[in-house]
Amino acid sequence: MLEILFIIIMMIFLFGITIFVHEWGHFYVAKRCGLVIEAFSIGMGPALWKKEVDGIVYKIGAFPIGGYVSLPQLDPAGMEKIQGDNNEADRNTLPDVTPAKKIAVAVAGPLCNIIFALLLALIVVSGSKSEHVEETGVFIADVETDSAAADAGIKSGDEIRAVNGNAVSSWYDTRVECLLGGGSEQQVNLTLFNAADGERNVQVAVNHPDQSEVLIDGVYQASPCQVLQVVAGSPAEKAGLEPDDVLISINQEMIQSSDHFIEVVQENPDTEISLLIERSGEQLILPVTPEYSEENDMVMIGIQFGGALSLPWTLQGNPFEQIYSDASSIFRLLKALVTPSESKQAASGLGGPVAIFQMIFISLQMSLITAIGLIRFININLAVLNLLPLPVLDGGHICFALWEMITKRKVHPKVVASLVNVFAILLLTAMVFLSWRDTDRIFNISRFFKKAPVEQTEEASQTAPDEQGTAE
Repeated sequence: MLEILFIIIMMIFLFGITIFVHEWGHFYVAKRCGLVIEAFSIGMGPALWKKEVDGIVYKIGAFPIGGYVSLPQLDPAGMEKIQGDNNEADRNTLPDVTPAKKIAVAVAGPLCNIIFALLLALIVVSGSKSEHVEETGVFIADVETDSAAADAGIKSGDEIRAVNGNAVSSWYDTRVECLLGGGSEQQVNLTLFNAADGERNVQVAVNHPDQSEVLIDGVYQASPCQVLQVVAGSPAEKAGLEPDDVLISINQEMIQSSDHFIEVVQENPDTEISLLIERSGEQLILPVTPEYSEENDMVMIGIQFGGALSLPWTLQGNPFEQIYSDASSIFRLLKALVTPSESKQAASGLGGPVAIFQMIFISLQMSLITAIGLIRFININLAVLNLLPLPVLDGGHICFALWEMITKRKVHPKVVASLVNVFAILLLTAMVFLSWRDTDRIFNISRFFKKAPVEQTEEASQTAPDEQGTAE
């Protein structure tokens, strides 16, 4: 119980600090530029707590779906109905602010998220204990002989290089491209490669992630096989295996996954096998003799495997590569949303605040480093999304300021207010919808609103044809 409570507190803290960093960027630059600040809020809606200091209302809103800094010189007519009660200044007497300062304030929030993400990326690098090995390709471990995938020409050992012409480097990328490019019939074109057949293309049906955890029926994915722990006194320790070693082949047979490795070990009790491993960039061959374990009732060498994860926020390499990967993911989604053939599938994969909290919860259960990687990913997403040229977002304020800079004329305050409030309502509506959909996906709430199917009784089914015949 205490562990779950701690995870919930950490969830709120990690998401809250992301919002705080973004809004603090606006707040700090606005102060430095001499703008009037009415309120600084983490959360939206009515205040759970607030305090006024030097004319600025600091508060925590009831709904943890965002935050804001109320700047009347940036948003002349304000968003009081959405933001909640603020300490309103006399807006008719406020001095003008140059477009350059408006742009600086608007950019500051996303910029702080990017800087914070870089700091988190450094923490991920320094704090990583190699709990999992990153994928270096998309390989197929096995294909069922009587499956549609086998009939299409997919073979064990194939590498998936592209989906519908879009290059992929991990199973996560592959799932995303299959979701976006599957269409109504969920058919995709896979570019495959193996040494014997070279590169070729096949058409295959894929499953929607909401319907099945298996991407392609009959296809088993290969994953890096990494040692997490070595049991003291085990054959693995005697052979010289160490944590973080990556198993490449066993008796010159490529290891497709941990399950595949275990299967081969079972076939070689008390028989020396040759393991090809990779350690710190070098390859070594180690002879190991598996032994039968009465306690576990299986043949073992005495190792525990680490997980091979391919989620974008589990990347642990160069900090700039982490940021690039995070940004690429959100840009790919945005591209899909404006591509007619992919927009429907992209919209079905969107998640709101509930999905974010769920991902943080799951990541915290994996490890703190995984959760920090997710928060890095969320910060980059928040930065990119806020720079979109929509009136309610920072990008919209940048567009208003650029218009003023180019034309030497301000956008009328009522026009700004109308556009900002309309888009704010649309954004909040989208959040409510996504939150409902995410909650339904988790708890299947919609089943309570569905009418139970009317079951036809045996007697009714027998009399119905007679009645129809009489009528004729």
